[in-house]
Amino acid sequence: MIKNICKLIKSFFVNNKTCFLIVGLLICCIGISYQFGVNHGKTITTQKYATQQAKQTVDTLNQLITSTKQLTETAINVSEALSQQIAERKLYDEQSTQALQEALNKTADNRSHCVFDDSVLLFIDSARTSAAKATTYGITGTTNSSMRTTNKTPK
Repeated sequence: MIKNICKLIKSFFVNNKTCFLIVGLLICCIGISYQFGVNHGKTITTQKYATQQAKQTVDTLNQLITSTKQLTETAINVSEALSQQIAERKLYDEQSTQALQEALNKTADNRSHCVFDDSVLLFIDSARTSAAKATTYGITGTTNSSMRTTNKTPK
């Protein structure tokens, strides 16, 4: 019985060589096609990932550019405000110098005898105090101890 089964299997393979060859080729073609499909899918996925990363990089750079523009605008505004404060300080200094000169000119005769008017001495004392506070807190300090506070300046 085993011999008969072996003969049957042997005759089946001998008679159907062409079928087995075709089936083998078909299986190889399917395997190769599958491998090409997998490789193609990997390539497409890699390209999509690279495109996504490039878009994220572009978005990050655009955010950086926007942030830099905002920082530049802020710096320009601060620079303009500082320039205005310096101009105001210069005007204030010129006015106080002019007022001091006028007060001293009024009492020029008395000074020759080392006698000063009270208003001149008060003005000099006030200027000295303001200069000391400006040295400590700066010209545009935000405390009331500076020469001119920035929170009181209208813009």
